[in-house]
Amino acid sequence: MFKDVTIAMKSTRSPILPLALCSLLALPASAQAASFDCGKASSQVEHLICTDAELGSLDETLGELYRRALGDAGGAAEALRAHQRDWLAERNGCDTTECLADAYRERVAALRIRVDGPLGPIKERELPGGEVEILQQGPLVELKAKYPRLEGEDVATTKANRQIATWVRQQLQDFRQDYLSFLDGNQGDHLGPPWAIEIDAAHSYAGERFWTLDFTTYSYTGGAHGAFIHQAQVFSRDQGEPISPAGLFRPGSAWLARLAELSYARLSQREPFDSDADHDWLRTGTAPEPDNYQVLLPLADGLMVIFGQYQIGPYAIGIFDVLLGYDELAGVLNPKWFGD
Repeated sequence: MFKDVTIAMKSTRSPILPLALCSLLALPASAQAASFDCGKASSQVEHLICTDAELGSLDETLGELYRRALGDAGGAAEALRAHQRDWLAERNGCDTTECLADAYRERVAALRIRVDGPLGPIKERELPGGEVEILQQGPLVELKAKYPRLEGEDVATTKANRQIATWVRQQLQDFRQDYLSFLDGNQGDHLGPPWAIEIDAAHSYAGERFWTLDFTTYSYTGGAHGAFIHQAQVFSRDQGEPISPAGLFRPGSAWLARLAELSYARLSQREPFDSDADHDWLRTGTAPEPDNYQVLLPLADGLMVIFGQYQIGPYAIGIFDVLLGYDELAGVLNPKWFGD
């Protein structure tokens, strides 16, 4: 850090310092941290960089990262230079420190991907209560997951826990691969806002004959908004095997028709479906089709049916759920799991 100094000058002609020297001395000490000589700053952007401590530091950091990335680029060096020229053209369109700071932070993060790698280390730990947390933070991507461990050391519990952990890790790995493919498609550069995924368990229930887990996944890969989905996982307590949605019901029963009838009746009485609006979207999303009833959560008080984004209406209405009492489903439930 440079300290302010007082310069005394003796002159028989004039006490006024030369204009160029005055300009240089007027710049804050942080200006010297820029990647170029602030004494030769000529454009508005350069002057903004040289008079702002954060911008000066960002410019110096970017310069160092660019030199390192260029040294490692090999045959991709010319493409990297072209990207840098494009970015400089965009940067030079800024006329405020806020605009410049945003541009620099985005470019620094993109160059860190090239220099330090895009994903960062994976950190895993067990939380109080037995939950497992997985974190991974890259310059422009973040992965988070948290999932419970079922209590017990028997074969069935161990098997179910292994399948839960495998599923969560596979979701994260798929996201990583999508992100790396995205970078490959852009010659290693991250274009646009940061990516993120977060997995958590929203509902869990331990019944006498099964375990129920509702995993929620939020992911953002650019665009106007992210995606939020539910994934039901139900396991038998005797074998630790997954139970499919159809497996919850008596073979040969009209379970889809029953779910469709009850779900439509409940939802049509709730906002925004209780108006005189056209219900075609709602009818389609609750129709007795297997794809409409993939997120089924058998809980203590009944069977929760979850309808995802865009399933029964536009994005703005969000996600809906309906809790159906077990008495309403009498005759179609599988007695193996729910008794006679």
